[in-house]
Amino acid sequence: MHRSSYRLLLTGVFAFALCGAMQSDANVRVKPLSAQDQADLDALSAQRRAEERKSDQTRQTARDVALEVEALRQRIIDISKRQGVSEQRAAIYRAKLETLNLQEADITRRLTTERSKQAKLLSALQIYSRNPPPALLINPRKANDAVLAAIIMKAITPELEKRTQSLVQENAQLVNVRRQAALQNEALFISESEVSSQRREIEGLIKQKMALEDQLLGQADRMDANVVTMRAKEDRVRGNLPLRGMLGADTSRLNPPVVGEKVRDFGQTGSQNAGAGGAPSSRGVYYTARPGSQVTAPAEGEVEYAGPLASYGQVVILGIGNNYHIVLTGIGRIYVDKGQTVGRGEPVGRMPNLSDKKTILYMELRKGEDPINPASLVPVSGK
Repeated sequence: MHRSSYRLLLTGVFAFALCGAMQSDANVRVKPLSAQDQADLDALSAQRRAEERKSDQTRQTARDVALEVEALRQRIIDISKRQGVSEQRAAIYRAKLETLNLQEADITRRLTTERSKQAKLLSALQIYSRNPPPALLINPRKANDAVLAAIIMKAITPELEKRTQSLVQENAQLVNVRRQAALQNEALFISESEVSSQRREIEGLIKQKMALEDQLLGQADRMDANVVTMRAKEDRVRGNLPLRGMLGADTSRLNPPVVGEKVRDFGQTGSQNAGAGGAPSSRGVYYTARPGSQVTAPAEGEVEYAGPLASYGQVVILGIGNNYHIVLTGIGRIYVDKGQTVGRGEPVGRMPNLSDKKTILYMELRKGEDPINPASLVPVSGK
């Protein structure tokens, strides 16, 4: 009983001393500033406001770049549509080319057959020319053979001319078919290479634009950090010195994933006035953040998933040990890959940057499959 009273007394003394320290600190704050301090404060404030304007302008430029990236993505979609038409045209070209190749093979076969027949006929005529029929004065019987040979020769000559003309036409047709096949091959190559070239060019532009957007947003982040530092300096000049050393950093609690305002806490309904039949209570925490804001890992862990997921958009899932998982949704762009290890506070992505309206990031902490309050103490890996 005496020990309890003693503890209460110590607690009261400590609270009184703390209040006294805060009161004396408040007394320091209300002291008028010297002319030099006021001048320093005015200079710091002007510098801070200028840095804030530069940050806003840089973020707006980054947003313009992001809109250009979206326009380029739309061009790729349009090219894909045209590519579908080109692929249909290419299929027609391939069908024509196949038909022409079949025609060429058929013509070549018929020419080979005809040339074989012509060769046999010419061989027979050559033999006949070496052994001509005898003159009419030698033997009347052999004269009949001579007349018959003359009749045969007269009959064969037009046929030879006809076959020769047919061979000439077949050769001309073969040349024409080969020319058409070459043209179809060229058309097919142009149709496919044009689309591929345009796609590669636009994809290269998108990479350049995204790198520029990252660079601009990184500059804006550094400017915002400078603004925070300058605000702290202003507070020191005014005498608003925070109590330090009272609370250390607690690595058993999760860091906020974005710099922003918590708009809906764990277990809170969607509307403050919602009754029992209102919106279901939240399974996680909702934050508002500036467009393009950096998203960081709330704790050290391994990326178990990074990418689009159903209707949740871009999602990052971190395994932080002891069967705890952190789910982050609402991200615009992801910087990490599955299997990658990230440290506490390490960037894992950025919020969408296509509008000047504030964006919403959702964070959920799970133990196994059950959501738990992210404000709880979490025995993360390494602890």
